[in-house]
Amino acid sequence: MLRGPRIKLVPIKREYIESFLKWVNDPEITQYLIMYRPITRMAEEDWIESLREDNESIHFSIVIFHENKLEKLIGNCGLNNINWKDRIAEAGIVIGEKEYHNKGYGTEALNILLEYGFNTVNLNRIELLVYEYNTRAIKSYKKVGFVEEGRKRQFIWNDGKYYDALIMSILAKEWEEKNKKD
Repeated sequence: MLRGPRIKLVPIKREYIESFLKWVNDPEITQYLIMYRPITRMAEEDWIESLREDNESIHFSIVIFHENKLEKLIGNCGLNNINWKDRIAEAGIVIGEKEYHNKGYGTEALNILLEYGFNTVNLNRIELLVYEYNTRAIKSYKKVGFVEEGRKRQFIWNDGKYYDALIMSILAKEWEEKNKKD
């Protein structure tokens, strides 16, 4: 378990399937994700089962914790397509519970995920792809230190229009410099 001031990152659990299904079948959430087709319970169960054998991804659930209270699952995140030789991974995150949007939980989760990726997994580069209309996410990514390094033009069709996808990354040395303790 990885802990921040308000949240912790915990392993994916089968008991979270209902929440995951709700999120991946909500167009308000999936407009920002690569996935766009509805997901069945069987497909979600298969995905969770496949995590056991997946050596190229590390996934976490994002949980708000309270002293003496039940924890609240609000999203998930992970490092995907890990290239162990070159020490590169793709970050992914979703805050699926909409009432927790715009409250800094995604930024906190990203900070925890990056610290883990650079200091525990020993990655050198963490990258991601984000759609240009996902301004909330772009702001969060920049806040934790990601920089835009390119664009995939007219990458996604959404709401009757094509949009670019931004390629963003952060390097271990940039993360270290940004988080240097005085």
